[in-house]
Amino acid sequence: MNDALYRRTVWRLLLPIALLTFINSIDRMNVSFAGQQMSRDIGMTPTGFGLGVSTFFIAYLLFQYPHALLLRRLGIRLWLLLSMTVWGIAGVMMSRVQDPGDFVIARFLLGAAEAGFAPGMTWYISQWTPRATRARAMAIALSAVPFSLVVGGPLCGWLLGMSNPLGLQEWRWMFLVSAVPNFLFAFVAAAYFVDRPGQARWLDGGEGERLEAQIAAEASSEASGLAFADFVRDGRVWLCAAIWFLVMTGSYALVYWLPQIVRQLAIAHSEFLIGTLSALPQVGLVSGLFLNARHSDRRGERLRHTAAGAMLAGIALIAAVAMPVGPAVLVMLVIAGFGIGAAQGVFWTVPAALGIGGGQVPIGVIAAVSMAGTAGGVVGPSMMGWLVERFGSHAPAIMILAGFLLLAALLLAVVPSGQRRRDQR
Repeated sequence: MNDALYRRTVWRLLLPIALLTFINSIDRMNVSFAGQQMSRDIGMTPTGFGLGVSTFFIAYLLFQYPHALLLRRLGIRLWLLLSMTVWGIAGVMMSRVQDPGDFVIARFLLGAAEAGFAPGMTWYISQWTPRATRARAMAIALSAVPFSLVVGGPLCGWLLGMSNPLGLQEWRWMFLVSAVPNFLFAFVAAAYFVDRPGQARWLDGGEGERLEAQIAAEASSEASGLAFADFVRDGRVWLCAAIWFLVMTGSYALVYWLPQIVRQLAIAHSEFLIGTLSALPQVGLVSGLFLNARHSDRRGERLRHTAAGAMLAGIALIAAVAMPVGPAVLVMLVIAGFGIGAAQGVFWTVPAALGIGGGQVPIGVIAAVSMAGTAGGVVGPSMMGWLVERFGSHAPAIMILAGFLLLAALLLAVVPSGQRRRDQR
């Protein structure tokens, strides 16, 4: 893929995917900003809040693989239309919860609707980008997640602090406003996206067919011919699943509890300022995504780049716990965000770098590894809620999350040298 074609792919494919990812991320993460007000109003404990957040990921885990099959059967257009419409319905339900039970039900529906989006888009991007540019392509799409908190933090804080025209409680208004774009963009996405490069009108003169041929050639050059059952028995798949679980456990727990951690730092009091400061670690995450992915593509190395990010995040979290409460802790959280982003931005090139699927990782393997990350979403927020309620502090939970990230780095460091290979351009 030449530079001109890559730039066109960024503008015509990757940025639209990033926009949908942004909407998807706002929908699932706005609960972190509403958590304190909503918990007070419906009588929910920290453990109950953590459980409700984790319920999203339980549904996400259960429905992820069926979504992958539906994407292949229905095609990208109908699949996006149906999925995003249900996102919107779940968002409206979040604005109407009356007790912790309603909260769990609404989060479960949202998780079931959103379950296939991340693995589906990962597979979809792999059908449009050669290996040499895939890390950068994935970083563009993934960057929308932390960017949603960079922008969404102040936005949610503003919505929580305003008097709304419907006279709703502030957190109900925030959920309702967040749900509206899902319905609109469901139809826009269904009209815009196509299944493969050869169908894209913005690719001229046989570019789409040549791009398909290049990606197919890369996939077949080292394809193992194994069935999915064989991949399940492949230790490399389980290694990737374990690493992704550890990284995402730390990432999800911090995302959903970050606004409450910032409140404990006592450096902000208004909802808008708390939302803004909570977004700073996400700025670090975006920077880590892009800088590490770009460096990884240039060097053609994947494992050490992923390990370095996880290690930096773990060390920064330990330092945050060791410091006195105040602005310096927030600085360490920003550095931890950078490290988590650095690990996430390169991770999805690791399965191919280990030779799984001959460089064209099957969607079933992507879904299986992604499910392990989703399991981190079940463990991280609920574990953090239980520990906060038990100890009255976030420090014990943050130390455990740091240990998860350092273990992920260690697993990458001990991969046998025979399984390491440079990405072929």
